[in-house]
Amino acid sequence: MRLVTFLTHNTPRLGAQIGNHIVDLPGTYQAWLNTGGSSDGVPALPPTVLELLQADDAARAAAAKAISFAAENLSALSAVGLAYAEDNVTFLPPIPRPGKIVCLGLNYRAHVEETGRDAPPYPVLFAKFANTLIGHRQSIVLPKVSTKVDFEAELAVVIGRTGKDIKPEDAFDYIAGYTIFNDVSVRDYQRRTIQFLQGKTFDTAGPVGPALVTLDEISNPTGLDITLRLNGEVMQHSNTSDLLFDVPFIINYLSEIMTLEPGDMIATGTPGGVGAAREPQVFLKSGDTVEVEIAELGVLENSVVGPKE
Repeated sequence: MRLVTFLTHNTPRLGAQIGNHIVDLPGTYQAWLNTGGSSDGVPALPPTVLELLQADDAARAAAAKAISFAAENLSALSAVGLAYAEDNVTFLPPIPRPGKIVCLGLNYRAHVEETGRDAPPYPVLFAKFANTLIGHRQSIVLPKVSTKVDFEAELAVVIGRTGKDIKPEDAFDYIAGYTIFNDVSVRDYQRRTIQFLQGKTFDTAGPVGPALVTLDEISNPTGLDITLRLNGEVMQHSNTSDLLFDVPFIINYLSEIMTLEPGDMIATGTPGGVGAAREPQVFLKSGDTVEVEIAELGVLENSVVGPKE
C-alpha cells in the first residue's frame, strides 16, 4: 500500500496512491461494501493513516481490499468524487503529527568523510518536531534569521507496532513502511552549540512524503538508490547500503532507549553532497525546487520561498 494524507473539501483524509491517482480510502471501502463486499467485522476504515496503523490486522486487510477495488474501478470512483488525479490534490505529511520524529546524523560513510569527522561508535541522535513537517509540493519557507539553509535527502522509517527492546532480527515486524524525508538544516544555528536541535527545528524544515509505502512493497531497504536534485542538478546520489547503522540496528538501539509506537518516524541520515560541504557552498534560496527521489518510494518535491513578512 502507498498511504497518503490529502485534503479534500478542506478536510484531511486517508488516501491511497494508485498510479497517478489518489483515492479516498474510507469512501472507497464503503463503496466496495455497497457492491457486496464482506466487512469481516470492519464496518468502516479509520479516517487517518495513524489510526489505520494503530488498528488491528483486520482493518489493514480491509484497506488492502479497498485498494484492490479502487484499482479496478478508478473511472467510476472519479465520477463520484472518490478518486482524484494526483495533480489536483493537496498532499499533507503522511502522518501530520507523529508522536516522535527521531533523526540520525553522520550515518552515511561519505557524509562522515565530507564533514572531516570520525565515524561515530553509536548513532548520533537528535529530534525534529511536528512544526517542521510539510507535505509533497508544499513550500519550504526560508527563515528571516539565516541564509544558510541546507538540504539532506533521507530514508525515513515509520513504526507500525508498539515495541520496546526489539531484537535486530525482529525489527521488520515493527515497521509499517518507509517514506522520503528532507532534513532541511539551518547550518549557522545548528553549529552554535554541540547540539543539533536548534538548526533542525525551524518551521517547514521537514518535507516528507508523498506516501508511506508499506513494508511489503519494498524489496530491500538497505539497497535503495537515493538522489537529491536542486533545480534539476544532482547534488546527492548514493545508496542506503552506505548506511553506517542499518535499519535493524537503529530499531534495536532506539527501542533500548524508548518505547516505539505506531506512527513514530525515524530519519536514517543523509548521504554525502550536502550544500555546506561543497566548495563553494550551496544553500537554498527563494525560487529553488528540491526533489528527493528514493527507489521504490517515489519523488518528494518542494519549492522554496522567501521569509514570511
